[in-house]
Amino acid sequence: MPDDLARPLRQPSRAAVACAMLVAATVAGCAARAPSTPRFPGSLPPSVAGDRTGARLSDSLDEALLAPALRGVLWGVEVRSLDRDEQLYSRNPHVLMMPASAMKIVTLAVAVHHLGWDDRFETRLLSRGRVDDGVLHGDLVIRGSGDPTLDDEVLRSWARELRARGVHRITGRIIGDDRLMLGGGETHGAAAVGFGAGWSWDDLALGFAAPVGPLQYRENVIEIRVEPGGAAGSPASASIQTPGSALRLDNQVSTTARDEPSLVLLRRAPGDQTLVVAGHIAAGADAILRAASVDNPTRFLVHALRAALEQHGVAVGGPAVDIDEIPAGELTSTNHGVQTLIHHQSAPLSTIAVTMMKRSQNMFAESMLLRLGVVLRSDARAGSSVVAETLAEWGIGRNRAIVADGSGLSRYNYLTVTALADVLTRVHERQGDHTYFSAALPVAGRDGTLENRLTGTAAEGNARAKTGSMSQVRSLAGLVRTADGEQLVFAVIANNFGVDAADVTDAIDATIATLATLSRPLAP
Repeated sequence: MPDDLARPLRQPSRAAVACAMLVAATVAGCAARAPSTPRFPGSLPPSVAGDRTGARLSDSLDEALLAPALRGVLWGVEVRSLDRDEQLYSRNPHVLMMPASAMKIVTLAVAVHHLGWDDRFETRLLSRGRVDDGVLHGDLVIRGSGDPTLDDEVLRSWARELRARGVHRITGRIIGDDRLMLGGGETHGAAAVGFGAGWSWDDLALGFAAPVGPLQYRENVIEIRVEPGGAAGSPASASIQTPGSALRLDNQVSTTARDEPSLVLLRRAPGDQTLVVAGHIAAGADAILRAASVDNPTRFLVHALRAALEQHGVAVGGPAVDIDEIPAGELTSTNHGVQTLIHHQSAPLSTIAVTMMKRSQNMFAESMLLRLGVVLRSDARAGSSVVAETLAEWGIGRNRAIVADGSGLSRYNYLTVTALADVLTRVHERQGDHTYFSAALPVAGRDGTLENRLTGTAAEGNARAKTGSMSQVRSLAGLVRTADGEQLVFAVIANNFGVDAADVTDAIDATIATLATLSRPLAP
């Protein structure tokens, strides 16, 4: 997921976090690379483009996928015509492979099946205290269901709403209630949610691997700024640009000579509030910005909410706390006799899906998985089981799909390319689903993680697909129309390669560009 890490937090695509930091472990999510000189054919030769037998198409795809530079790559490929209900090309169709962020196709399809496109996350601001002459006597409790879209504007709107209702002071605390249903009973949030199974430990400090929870804010990410010292050999400076995370910096970055490349690394273990910033930055270099995950999303949110209330004229007498910090004897008071002051609903799933798919936003996908578990099983941990059971109902059993998380960050996820193609086919055949699903997918050469890929080919502005990228994994799955307008569905996964990943990506792009130039009009 290449990305310019010097951009604001809302901009980064997660692959460049790993590239710039030289993190060799799993780099989840997907993204576009800068355009480069094609290494493989990007379209069918004229003789193939007019061929109707399919044999020449196979030859052309084999040429792209089996080039000498790609020796040793394990390929899984499935290409089908949806208009003719016909398989056009297949390679290792029944081999389970790591899909990386192409896993989000499955997560979204299952979420839509059970929840619908208009499903919304809910967050409530509650209180047991009375409001008397502009004073809220008691605590203000915020209770969430995993909304991944809460940001500064939402918090400001809550503060304005309370102020408009005459509240100018809260005598108690701001409490973040992140308890969700866990196997039939309420539990503290930390026991129910967090990191996905099989996430690489050395990714966990990075923004693209932020933990999930019932209460979330600013995508659970803060910004770290690193600046060089005055001369080579002097310490660099490192600072947290986003307040309220409770993280502490251990700055181990030094300043090197002007002509040396900069390298900044982040390390933090789960549950540890110390974020190690290590490496070096060249003297005279521009500041480097890095996205880091927070340790406690609930605490991050309540501190931000308290600050927003104060900024909008609502004084708060008590501290902002995670409900886990409250003694057990006090917990009953957060459940009984409460009144709802504000009931907030997120944008619909159809809108959230666009951010999740086009940006390959991992935290959004994991939040969707959490919601599936809570809504369908009353168990925040059950989302993966819901997805696996739904796939089985669709005829995609464990021999074709092993589900570990919702985002594709996990190396415990395995899919066959036929499973991905089946899910895409099912979505396409359901007209309402197809319209929203297609709108959420990145468009080749135009936006999202495909913005800089397939430009100048017949697939530009045509192919809509989900990318996938992690160490030794590249994937792309979606829809493309041929030169005659025939609708194709495709799934391409590359695993276990030791060759240049750029060559693998180029071969995938050559495959999709080839499909876009195929011409085989229906017989009169």
